[in-house]
Amino acid sequence: MPIGLLGAGPWARMVTGPLLAAGPQTRIAGVWSRHPKNAAELAIQLGVPSFTDLDTLFEKCEAVAIAIAPAAQPELAARAARAGKALLLEKPLALDVAGARTIVDAVHTAGVGALVMLTYRFNPPLRPFLEQCARIEPLGGRGCFISGAFLGGPFARGWRLERGAVLDVGPHLLDLHEAALGEIVGVHATGDPFGWTSITCTHASGVISDAAICCSAATDSRTSLEVFGRAGAAIYDGRARDLDALANRLRADFVAVAKGADHPANVDHALHLQELIAQIESQLLR
Repeated sequence: MPIGLLGAGPWARMVTGPLLAAGPQTRIAGVWSRHPKNAAELAIQLGVPSFTDLDTLFEKCEAVAIAIAPAAQPELAARAARAGKALLLEKPLALDVAGARTIVDAVHTAGVGALVMLTYRFNPPLRPFLEQCARIEPLGGRGCFISGAFLGGPFARGWRLERGAVLDVGPHLLDLHEAALGEIVGVHATGDPFGWTSITCTHASGVISDAAICCSAATDSRTSLEVFGRAGAAIYDGRARDLDALANRLRADFVAVAKGADHPANVDHALHLQELIAQIESQLLR
């Protein structure tokens, strides 16, 4: 499936571009960026054309992958949806709930497939963990997403440092908690989005879970979730992953979604996560 890549920043260069170019399910038809020089450089890296006109790129592809800051994603996603292109979207969908709804409305109106890069959903060890969670009659859980990403490096800038870790990595951790324990219907947050944030989540089942988020800790990155139940315990360690298998599943799932398949990492779920994040941020800023 030929895919147009929108964006040429660090994530597009390091992850989205090489992942989709590797195939065999997908290939990059071309690269577009708001900064043509960056698009040209990434296009050379991937061995594909660069484009300065979006409509011309749309003519060359069946789907679009967006790897760009959340402030710019709603407009570009809506434009691609109107052009009839399936979408591979970044998390968070937008900077705010209104922007996220713009994407969801555009996807539903156009009737195109859309998949969100909630990357742990494509990690093969997640499935047996979720199956185990279903067997142990969960009572509660505790999870964390801890890293030093804000201390330096390619992601220690822009919207991440302006808004903090909850908007950046919160979608990943909240998604894991929901996958294991069901829909989150209430959140209570304390702490600092630029330091340490603790979140108590109430799930529709009545189960309670705790989530810790920090991107300013001088430590190796870790994402984990422990679930405890009447019939045992289940532990998910996000560091245990086969990157090739993860990439292969993501590509295969995106092609399936582009052809009409459903997927838990859809835009309606991503909008729900954005609403939870808005609630958490409002509590932290009081």
